Amino acid sequence: MAAERAPPVRAQSPPSPPAPGAASAASEAPVRTGLSLPGILHFIQHEWARFEAEKGRWEAERAELQAQVAFLQGERKGQEHLKLDLVRRIRMLEFALKQERCRYQKLKFGPEAPGGNAPRSHV
Repeated sequence: MAAERAPPVRAQSPPSPPAPGAASAASEAPVRTGLSLPGILHFIQHEWARFEAEKGRWEAERAELQAQVAFLQGERKGQEHLKLDLVRRIRMLEFALKQERCRYQKLKFGPEAPGGNAPRSHV
């Protein structure tokens, strides 16, 4: 990967000796040879293009994940509506069952049922 990023090495003339006042600064910083302005510019352009390509991939993946999240949220909402509908239907069936039991008790024992009320279900 370092080989991909390194600018092409070009032959240059040996570096000129440092100025007398800059001798301490030159001795502290390592001297790099093989760098040229066109090479540095090519390296920066290459890195910028790589950065833009990676940014495009990240944005595409982000959009894909956002779409997937929206789909899953819609699916969850649909499941919640289905659950509420099923709970409502169960309650209606329980009510109808209680009514049927009350009718059956009236038919079996007459209008004056023992205990006065319809028997409670064991739910």
